[in-house]
Amino acid sequence: MHDTAKTPMPLLTPDLRDQLLANGRQSGRDHVPVVKFFNPVGVGTWLATELDADNDTCFGLC
Repeated sequence: MHDTAKTPMPLLTPDLRDQLLANGRQSGRDHVPVVKFFNPVGVGTWLATELDADNDTCFGLC
């Protein structure tokens, strides 16, 4: 097994993560989507607007 198989692929650049975190700190507002995630083998599409301070919970539209 290659070393790259053990390392997860980052889905967000530092700038996108910072913007999502900044949006998450501003509660009570409707934010414009920052990033689009999709399932290449299915029908799921997610538009993330905010990231919680735990760096694990996104909010947005699906």
